[in-house]
Amino acid sequence: MDLSNREKEIWIELIVSVAVAIYYFKAAYIAGGFNDIANAALAKVAVNAILMSIISTIILGFLFNKKNNEAKDERDIAIEARANSYAYYGLCIFISIIIAQIMIDAGIGYFESQRPAGEDIGYFEHDHIMVNLALVMHLMLMAMIAAGAIKSITQIYLYHQGD
Repeated sequence: MDLSNREKEIWIELIVSVAVAIYYFKAAYIAGGFNDIANAALAKVAVNAILMSIISTIILGFLFNKKNNEAKDERDIAIEARANSYAYYGLCIFISIIIAQIMIDAGIGYFESQRPAGEDIGYFEHDHIMVNLALVMHLMLMAMIAAGAIKSITQIYLYHQGD
């Protein structure tokens, strides 16, 4: 299968972003970054993720035998616009879920503080995710990465639809 230069760029972007995201979120979780943003271990993970992204993009550029950039034609612009709209809607859905989780957590915390001591409020008493700023930051980062993946996958799909 012969890929155009544009498709090679999209594949490189998708592979690098998914691989770096997997590394980052696994290492950030181990480093305690989901509970505390300001720690040295998380800073080291972030720097490693950036370096990994740069190096892997260069290596994949050579492996995919990527040539110079081509000028975008009308089809490329239309595909990119459609992929951007899908990514935008995906990002809106992910951010809405994060907002809902924050509201649920705040509501449960409010109701727990209003109940008499020792009274059981049922299922949600200890079964919800406690939201903190570090977790919200990582959830928003996940949402942005997922939106980028949606864009790349949509572009690849639309390029193959045209063949």
